[in-house]
Amino acid sequence: MIIKNITSKKILASMGDETIEAMINDTFTASVPAGISAGKYEIKKVSADEAIRQIGQIGQICIGKDWTQESLDAEISAHNFGGNSTLAVSAAFYKIDSIGRSAPSRMTKLPKLMLLLFEGGEHGNKNITIQEFMVVEDSLVQAIKDFRTMREYLEDNLIEKTVGAEGGFSPLKFTNHDVLETIKKVLPDKQISVDMAECFGESQIPEGVFSVEDPFNDEDWSNWINLTNLNKYLVIGDDLTTTNPERIKKAIELKACNGVVIKPNQIGTITAAKEAAKLTHDNNLKVIVSHRGQETDDTWIVDFALDVEADYVKFGGMDRGERIAKYNRLLELLPSGSQNS
Repeated sequence: MIIKNITSKKILASMGDETIEAMINDTFTASVPAGISAGKYEIKKVSADEAIRQIGQIGQICIGKDWTQESLDAEISAHNFGGNSTLAVSAAFYKIDSIGRSAPSRMTKLPKLMLLLFEGGEHGNKNITIQEFMVVEDSLVQAIKDFRTMREYLEDNLIEKTVGAEGGFSPLKFTNHDVLETIKKVLPDKQISVDMAECFGESQIPEGVFSVEDPFNDEDWSNWINLTNLNKYLVIGDDLTTTNPERIKKAIELKACNGVVIKPNQIGTITAAKEAAKLTHDNNLKVIVSHRGQETDDTWIVDFALDVEADYVKFGGMDRGERIAKYNRLLELLPSGSQNS
């Protein structure tokens, strides 16, 4: 496709910080999220003002030429632009292929949902030291029912429904123990997943969970390896791997995890994120495509997740509009009569 023009503007992300929206050919727009916390191996970001300046430079390079996703991403990655600048343009171009799409043609399976129910740490009530408590859902319809069931339980028991940064509940008086017991009581048959964030250590992992994300510091390779070798959990790297091929390769070589979070804004282009997902799949690790802490109403991450045939997706809880937008896009994309519809 020939790029005729590229424009950009500042918008606000879900917690009020500035981010960037890019537009290609006066039609295709995409905005980029921001992480509340960022792994040290993520691609570097720039300020919103600097991103606007850089996208202007990208326009000078790209306008008037015919591009594919791969050639465009290779070109803009060859310059010293911020990852938020390149991803805004890359994602806007990616949307050209998603217009009118019912479901990606390559998709042979549908991802399971890691539905966020409770959150703490940097995302909510700090008495809850584990950042995310999720349940695994095979069906989007069932996920909607389960989130509603949890909300009704909190209401019926006069537990305040403070909402965290990603749309999950974060009751001010709850601790990790309270959250775990509540999930087991209200949704007893569900597999529970946790994102430990900076609540490090095997002793901190709640008993009986299905998966654990970032249980250790991103340089604590020996403990990652030991935990994975127990074959007790789906051990997921996020800050460990940061959608970075070299970090993913090292984790594969050392058998340090058996699942990898893929976040395009950690690597800066759609093509690079797809390559990271393929590397993960090709080595028989699970792919978990995830939103970020500071999101926008944009939904291209959903198309991306289905396109790379993610095993799991993380789009947050169902009590914030920018997260609901992702679930609505998922409903729109899923084939009629599918198990996840």
